[in-house]
Amino acid sequence: MAPETRGVIFRSASLVIRDLQCTVQSETPGPEECCDSHDIVLVRSGLFTTTNGRDCVTADPNHVLFFTRHVPYRVAHPAPHGDTCTTISLRIEDLLDIVRSHAPTDAERDDTPFPFSRALSSSRAVLLHQRLLGGLRCKELTPLAVEDLAFDLVDDLLRGAYAGSRRADRRNSCDVGTRNRDLVEAAKLLIARDIERPLGLGRIAETLGCSPFHLSRTFHREAGLPLRRYLDRCRLRTALERLAVGEPDLTALALDLGYADHSHFSNAFRREFGMPPSEFRRRARGTLLRAARKNLQA
Repeated sequence: MAPETRGVIFRSASLVIRDLQCTVQSETPGPEECCDSHDIVLVRSGLFTTTNGRDCVTADPNHVLFFTRHVPYRVAHPAPHGDTCTTISLRIEDLLDIVRSHAPTDAERDDTPFPFSRALSSSRAVLLHQRLLGGLRCKELTPLAVEDLAFDLVDDLLRGAYAGSRRADRRNSCDVGTRNRDLVEAAKLLIARDIERPLGLGRIAETLGCSPFHLSRTFHREAGLPLRRYLDRCRLRTALERLAVGEPDLTALALDLGYADHSHFSNAFRREFGMPPSEFRRRARGTLLRAARKNLQA
C-alpha cells in the first residue's frame, strides 16, 4: 500500500466525503500543505499531529479537526501503525448555514468560518460517523440520505466545538498559559501512541516532568474531561472502528485495547454508545455482508 491514500467515497453538489489512510510512521512534520476547501476531519484510528506556526495539535479518535481553506499546516504521523480518517468538505453556502445556527457572526466570514482548529467529538457524532460510513460501504443510502446524515453529523460536531470553545474562553480569562496547553498536548500524544498498554498517571507525569496531581488537574481543565475518561474514550472509539471493519473476536479486542477482560470492555462500551459491542458488531456484519453481495452482483 502507498504511504498515503486518499479516496473520494461520496460526491454531490453539496459535499465531498473522502477516506484518508496513512501507513508510514513519521515523527518529523512533513512539507507545508493546505486545503482547497474548509475541511472537517474525523480520526477513526491511530493519531497524527498538525503544526500551524507555533500551535501543535495531537489528533486521535477523540477529536474532530477543522481546516480552513488555504491556511498552511504541516503533519506528522508518530503512531507506529499509521492512521485513518474521514474528511468532509461541504459547499461553502451549506457550511455557513450550519455555522450560522450556532454563531451568526462567524457565518459572515466565508474565508475563516472556523474560530477553532479542533474539538472533542460526542458519542452521538461517532455513531453518526460510523452509520454514514457503513451506509456508504454497502451502498444502501440514497444521495439524499447521505447528505442528510452528513449535515446532521457536521451540525453535531460544530455544536460541540462551540460549546468547548466557550469553556476555553472562560479558562483563558483566568490566565491559563501556553505551557499548560503544551503539557496537555504532550500527554495526549503519550496516551494515544500506545493505548493498548497505557502508561500509569505517575509514569506519564514523570515523563513530562511534573507531578501526577498537576497533570491530572491541568488535563481535566484544559481537555474538558478527566485523563482517565479521555483514555477510555480513545480506546472505545478505536474498538468501534475495528468492529465496523469486521473484528471477529471481542475478547481478543478487549485485551488488545488494555481491558482486563471481555466484561469490563463490554460494560464500558455500553456506557459510551448505549449498546453492547456484540450488538454493534452484529449491525456492522450485516452492513459488510450486504456490501459484499452487492459487489458480487456488480
